[in-house]
This record gives sequence, structure tokens and C-alpha cells, in this order.
Amino acid sequence: MIIKILTIGHKPNGTEFETINYYQKQLPKNLVVNFINLRGEQNSNLSKKEILLKESKIILSKISKSDYVVSWDSRGKQYNSEEFSEFVKESQLSKKEIIFIVGGSFGLSDQVLARSDLILSASLLTFPHRLFRLILMEQIYRAYTIITKKTYHK
Repeated sequence: MIIKILTIGHKPNGTEFETINYYQKQLPKNLVVNFINLRGEQNSNLSKKEILLKESKIILSKISKSDYVVSWDSRGKQYNSEEFSEFVKESQLSKKEIIFIVGGSFGLSDQVLARSDLILSASLLTFPHRLFRLILMEQIYRAYTIITKKTYHK
């Protein structure tokens, strides 16, 4: 199974890359997580609406019709770790490739949310993108440990 994580914003720094790499190494060879880091369109000359529109065009250009798109948005459905692991397990069984989308500092446009097959919320709190990438990677690893009944998740 391939999971893609598409993010708008800065590329991971050294420490973030090390942490992401740590979790990736713990996953089995048949569960691959690829990051697609896209530059944000922040510009003081543009309105929030214009920035969202530009970013949505970039995001949508990276998605194929066959991708199962999961967007992260504060208005989305909240899963606990067991429910998230069940979602990952079902995706593995159905051979779906998942693409998780993490928007820029203004979030995701209505166009991207409309294209999404599922909209999830990690919390009602707001997280910096650098931290959320790590949280998402850890939750993918946690899902794997729940599915395979490893002792990591208690």
C-alpha cells in the first residue's frame, strides 16, 4: 500500500526529517509513505481567497482521478487511533492508495474539500504544519501497530 502525504508549506527540517524517517523505517516494506511537499503561495499582495485559489490549483494538479483523497480540516470528522487504524486497514484490504492533504496556513479551499473522499479533523486545536506532519506520520505508524497487534499502542 502506498500512502502519499501532500503538504503545503516548508519542507521538513533536519530534525523533522529524522523523526519521519524513524517512523518510516518501522513500517513494513509493503506500506510506503511518500511526502509531497509543495511551496505555499503566501504573498502580502494577495488576499486569503487568492492564496487559497492558487494553492488549490497546485494541490488539484497533483491528484489523479483514482486517488482516494483524505483532507485534514478542522470541520472534518474526528477518529480516535483505533478508528483511524480501521480506516487504514480497510484501505489496505481494498488496495486503495490514500493521499492525505494538509493545507497551508489558510487551510484548504472549498474546491479541494469538494474533491475529497473523506475529510478528517485531528483536533479542534490548530497545529503548526511542521508538527502536524510528525503527528500524522506517528498515527500511520500507530495504525500499523494496532492492525498487527504490536505493543506500541496501549
